[in-house]
Amino acid sequence: MTVAGSPVIWIELMSRDPDTSERFYREVVGLSVTTVGEGAEAYRTLLKDGMPIGGLTGPRPDSDVWPSGGPEGHWVGYFGSEDVQAGARKAEDMNGQVLLGPLTLPGVGVVAVLRDPDGATFGLFQPADSSQ
Repeated sequence: MTVAGSPVIWIELMSRDPDTSERFYREVVGLSVTTVGEGAEAYRTLLKDGMPIGGLTGPRPDSDVWPSGGPEGHWVGYFGSEDVQAGARKAEDMNGQVLLGPLTLPGVGVVAVLRDPDGATFGLFQPADSSQ
């Protein structure tokens, strides 16, 4: 996957009630959902017309807030990046914050959640296949 210059390539909903959120977005937006894992560790992938477009995750087991904000539910958009580590360093150099990561997710890619100097939260995502 080529990600240079890509717009937002993934969205993720942090939800206090994933079951209700899943029903809501099925009915209102027409999304479908597949689930990976079970219980509190389950991750739901959001699909539009069979294409993965984002994720839906529930409350963290160790906290009532997410690194990206909260405790209210919220969306985080992820921009494609050729080098998440460099992007995170540059964000800090420019008075931004690294809220999470960079984390390597085996078989998925590298991700970081950042906050810009104005307080807006966003993510950087480097898909595992972006170097191919």
